[in-house]
Amino acid sequence: MILTLSLLFACTQTGSIELGGPKDDRPPVSDTDLGGDDSGADDTDAGGDSADDTSPPEDTSPPEDTSPPEDTEPQRGEPDYSVWIGTRELSYDGCEATLTEKGTLLSSDWDYYDYLSYYCEDCKLWYEVTVSPSSACGLSVSTSTYRGLVLSEGSADVYFMGSDFRSGGLLAEGGTFDGYTISYAYESNGVSLTGLVEFPELK
Repeated sequence: MILTLSLLFACTQTGSIELGGPKDDRPPVSDTDLGGDDSGADDTDAGGDSADDTSPPEDTSPPEDTSPPEDTEPQRGEPDYSVWIGTRELSYDGCEATLTEKGTLLSSDWDYYDYLSYYCEDCKLWYEVTVSPSSACGLSVSTSTYRGLVLSEGSADVYFMGSDFRSGGLLAEGGTFDGYTISYAYESNGVSLTGLVEFPELK
């Protein structure tokens, strides 16, 4: 009996006793593998047969603003057609110059108003205009003249009458008009001119 037991035990180098027998070559089991097989079932499904909640989540976002954007551009007042504020860009033989114009509206009781209608029957507005300078690019400039306007939606025709009342007629046809500004252009005796008239806001 004593001989048989001695074959089942062996002493280790440290002096401790290690159980002999066949060596288990299987790898150690990780702690995370303990606790049984993973069935893949969600813990939240355990303990009842309730169906999944398939209703969409409640929308807590504020309602979309479908109103049109506010117009932040300041509104312009009524144009004042009683004054003429203008410029003409003159180009001649490689020379360029700017002419400035200031004028006032003529009323129908002006002594010579009938002369104006002779040169333009359709002109509802006539102005007495002062031009400066008196010369540009070697050309003399009339510093006193009269301007008439035929205005329609989007366009303007510009007429003139000389200060001697003996000359006049159409100056520029087919100019643009937006209610506040007139742009026009014409040529005369090799001189190219581009005109601009700006009416201020009525105060």
